[in-house]
Amino acid sequence: MFSRIRNISKLELYFMLSLGVFVMAMGYYFFIIPSGLVTGGATGIAIILTRYFPNVPVSVFSLILNIIIMTFGFFLLGKQEFVRSAIGSLEFPLFLGFFELVVKPPQFGLNDIILMALYGGGFIGLGFGIVMKYGGSTGGSDIIIRIVQKYTPLTLGQSLYLVESAIVFAGAFTHPQGLSSGVIAALYAILVIFVSGKVADMIVLGAQQKKAVHIVTDQPKAIKTAIFQSLNRGMTEIPSLGGYTEAKKTVLIMVIQNSEYHIVRNLIQGIDAKAFVYVTPASEIHGEWTPKEEVFKQHGSS
Repeated sequence: MFSRIRNISKLELYFMLSLGVFVMAMGYYFFIIPSGLVTGGATGIAIILTRYFPNVPVSVFSLILNIIIMTFGFFLLGKQEFVRSAIGSLEFPLFLGFFELVVKPPQFGLNDIILMALYGGGFIGLGFGIVMKYGGSTGGSDIIIRIVQKYTPLTLGQSLYLVESAIVFAGAFTHPQGLSSGVIAALYAILVIFVSGKVADMIVLGAQQKKAVHIVTDQPKAIKTAIFQSLNRGMTEIPSLGGYTEAKKTVLIMVIQNSEYHIVRNLIQGIDAKAFVYVTPASEIHGEWTPKEEVFKQHGSS
């Protein structure tokens, strides 16, 4: 496997950011809005407002809210955050308005709400993941979350849960069919958030997960040879010193597929049962992590 960090042109950057926002707008218009679910964000607030002003489209409320939030963001967070969120904040309601004008909203029944939640969450996560992967922002509640984080002792994660939970709960309490139906809708909204988060992680971090294996051993040469012969995986060797014993050790660092871990574990166990091994997720890999054939032959024959 070989992955290089490449330069991204402005044309590609803006195209991919717009594509991500467009996909998110599809998820909301075709699945979330027809279902009446309030999944957080400025769009969630817009959906709540349409319950009291049904003649105003969601896109109009979304645009007004995003402009207001962006203005607060400019004064409270600075110009950089304002510019970063501008594309998503303005394009999303425009794409939503485009769908409202040219495409009739789909009709779903109550029995279809799980499908709406799953597909809506999938589209939103896909679009959001594309935007995040290219360093953009969808604006809206993202800015509110950062404001809360900056001016309160809360962490970013706590700020996110506070803001999004408040919007979801507001959606439950304002449900047209009462609180009991609102609570059920809120549970489905949480499903949408969960699915979208998982899909976004796959887009940003990659669907094929890998592990970084760290091996602290007295027998680095034997372990290297065994792994080269079995998996043909490259690794980095770092001389180290025990913090308590001050004994000289060697740390071997390598990246493997999840499915290869049991092979590596058994090889290490058979060579150095006292080796200290710890494994961490390797979410993004750049550079060559499989050795070239000539390197493999050199180590395999030694």
